[in-house]
Amino acid sequence: MKLEIGNSSEDHSVESFINALIVAGAGNGTVKLYSSAVKDFLNFVDKDPREITQADFNNWLIDLMKREGKAKGDEIERKRARSVTLRYYAIAVRRYLKWIGRELKVPLPRIRRREFSSLSEGQLNDLILHARGKKTKLILRLLAETGMRANELLSIRPSDINLEERRIRLRNTKNGEERIVFFTEETGRLLRAYIKGIDNDTRIFDMSYQALYKMIRRAGKRCGIENLRPHIMRHTFATLAIKRGVPLPVVQRLLGHHDIKTTQIYTHLISDDIKEMYRRAFG
Repeated sequence: MKLEIGNSSEDHSVESFINALIVAGAGNGTVKLYSSAVKDFLNFVDKDPREITQADFNNWLIDLMKREGKAKGDEIERKRARSVTLRYYAIAVRRYLKWIGRELKVPLPRIRRREFSSLSEGQLNDLILHARGKKTKLILRLLAETGMRANELLSIRPSDINLEERRIRLRNTKNGEERIVFFTEETGRLLRAYIKGIDNDTRIFDMSYQALYKMIRRAGKRCGIENLRPHIMRHTFATLAIKRGVPLPVVQRLLGHHDIKTTQIYTHLISDDIKEMYRRAFG
């Protein structure tokens, strides 16, 4: 969604900029990112915003690259996270500079193409079959059947769940828009037993993202799947849905994508299957 925030008056503070974003309808994630980026930029240049130059921005971006390059984690994911952060920070600062009337040429770093990975149907079945504990099994099934993000899963409350219609209303979404996802009868049975006795306004999975990450990683290792992450379960849902003939616009809505082009990225994951079908048909 394109935000129209107009121009500032005499007040060029970050607080006024953020207020303008909120009034324009920016989501919590956007507000948090823009606030962090602009504060970082202004702390670095340390001068009146009206006196900011192209060189100031370039020097800040170079400094940011150096800092982001020291981030820890998986090498591939770290490099991608770095490029994403740099680009979105640059976009945020560009929007701020435009808001105060400073039209500078702000370069936007390219985002490294994400290497998507997903589980095969056999791997997924094996993962769920060998999951230890009802909680782990339920979480794996929910992630695989709904495509929800980790933070969406961890925000679910009993009041969000309709067991009769086998659906969940996701309220804490990335773009701030509620959406509905569905689950199977078997998952519904596990869910009914699991949430029994939990207050309606209490999160059903009272754990941090780090705890969830470790749980998923351990479950994967038991089946010989290395570096399994919660988001791979989301990729798996999208890939299997497309393979099973679910129309792309439906997958888009289930995943909560604003742009169908984002959903189309998953179609490349089935290219090997298409190739195999072709070989069987034509040799």
